[in-house]
Amino acid sequence: MIPATDGFTNGASEEITELPQPKTELQDEDADETSASTPWTSTYGLPDAEFEALLTCELKKSPLYDQYPEVFAVAPSIITKWRQMYRGKGQTIWKRLYSQDKVLKELIEAVPIIDAVQRLVVTTELKGNEKFTIIDLACGKGFLSMMLSYLLPSDKVEKCVLVDKQWPMHNVTPQPHHISWTHIYGSFKKVEDQSIPRYYDYWPIKLNTSKQDLKSNKEIRSMQQRYFTGQGTYNFGSCSSMWNVELKSRRSVQQQSQNKVLCLKPCCLPGMVHAKRNEIFYLGEHSFDSKLVCSAGKWKKNVWKGPSRSVTKEFFQRWADNLFLGIDDNDAKKIQKTIMVQHGGGYQNEFLFAERVPETASVWNALERRVGAGG
Repeated sequence: MIPATDGFTNGASEEITELPQPKTELQDEDADETSASTPWTSTYGLPDAEFEALLTCELKKSPLYDQYPEVFAVAPSIITKWRQMYRGKGQTIWKRLYSQDKVLKELIEAVPIIDAVQRLVVTTELKGNEKFTIIDLACGKGFLSMMLSYLLPSDKVEKCVLVDKQWPMHNVTPQPHHISWTHIYGSFKKVEDQSIPRYYDYWPIKLNTSKQDLKSNKEIRSMQQRYFTGQGTYNFGSCSSMWNVELKSRRSVQQQSQNKVLCLKPCCLPGMVHAKRNEIFYLGEHSFDSKLVCSAGKWKKNVWKGPSRSVTKEFFQRWADNLFLGIDDNDAKKIQKTIMVQHGGGYQNEFLFAERVPETASVWNALERRVGAGG
């Protein structure tokens, strides 16, 4: 369930037609003076202007470009600002972080969520000390929140919380099995190399990592107490994740009165162990047999070992449909949209959106009008 928030005012009715430009200007003092003929790499072979132009060219190839022109227009500038931030002593960090295929793929798959978040935050009229907190579940390296930090108005968003079980604990030096947080914090963390910049200070909206195992009820309760009980804070939950996160996060998000919006992009299917146990999955008042959605198979060295795509596609659709049915809409509005962020046989194109009433007109007008190739 997504219960109402006391004191929340939504005065938005007009649709956003233009996104704000990124805010923070970073110095280019450590730029390489490499010739523009140098191949485009993850380091600094091209001047920033050409790097940004090439990003724009690549993104224009996406079939979604015409559906979300505002987001695609501003994204290259934001990615270029990340590049500027890691120049100099952070060059090895940028080289490790940036892969053209990976970053652009994650951006394109997150565009519907980015668009919805931007519309909600910009058009919402907050009172007093009210601000949004964005809870980015199963965030990976945090590309979604990194984008939102530069895109959203910092006077309306207090912070982004990047939740993933692969982060290190806050007082521990990242190990090879961790997701390194160096690109988020830099020397802000005392366990990091103190000769690199304090990247934490560069983010217009602060990014904070949170190591949480969303399979653990204890850790979910801890996260609820820490992030979902503050006065004057309204949470925007986003998740593009594995099945445990989807089930658990939906329960935690729906149970908290401070939550305003949920965005979910279903991903991996539950494993066969649940079907073998004859388990029934419960989401609020909705329940479904695990056999409908559980599937064998896994990726091994980038090769899929399991049922054919035509089989797993059917399981995935049932999975997304049941997750949607599990959203309690007694005091909320919800929608399930097929938005073609994956092509070439990719079928994970389902997006689930829910907002506690009163709904934000600009968000729902945009979601409801998206048809055809874009959703």
